[in-house]
Amino acid sequence: MEAKGKELRKYCVIWIALTTCLLLLAGCSPSSKSISQPTPLDVAFSNGKPTVAEFGRGTCIPCKEMKPILDNLAMVYKDKLNVLIISVDEYRSLTNQQGIMAIPTQIFFDSSGKEVTRHIGFFARKDIIAQLNQMGIE
Repeated sequence: MEAKGKELRKYCVIWIALTTCLLLLAGCSPSSKSISQPTPLDVAFSNGKPTVAEFGRGTCIPCKEMKPILDNLAMVYKDKLNVLIISVDEYRSLTNQQGIMAIPTQIFFDSSGKEVTRHIGFFARKDIIAQLNQMGIE
């Protein structure tokens, strides 16, 4: 009887260890919460303003060239537009959800969060402003 108890404990320990490993490989942890955190897009859409979101990486040359343009547009249009720079490394799930295949990718959303258009690569300031004007943002 005692041998069966030891055998059962051994299998329980192995089962717990395997389950823990599988959870860790799946990106879970014993302390992970089932409630997901809002993404930068969720937060932006909640204020009812149109949004320009650029998906990129800090080491990408065109992404680096876009940053000052987007920072400037964020200041110029601060009351009319959300301007986001989203790291594809930090927000992998959101990147996949948005179907990002190359960086930088700029996505223009209307005030309800519906995608209007997208652009891949460097996007000149004047061309972004032209797109914003087409969306009725002046």
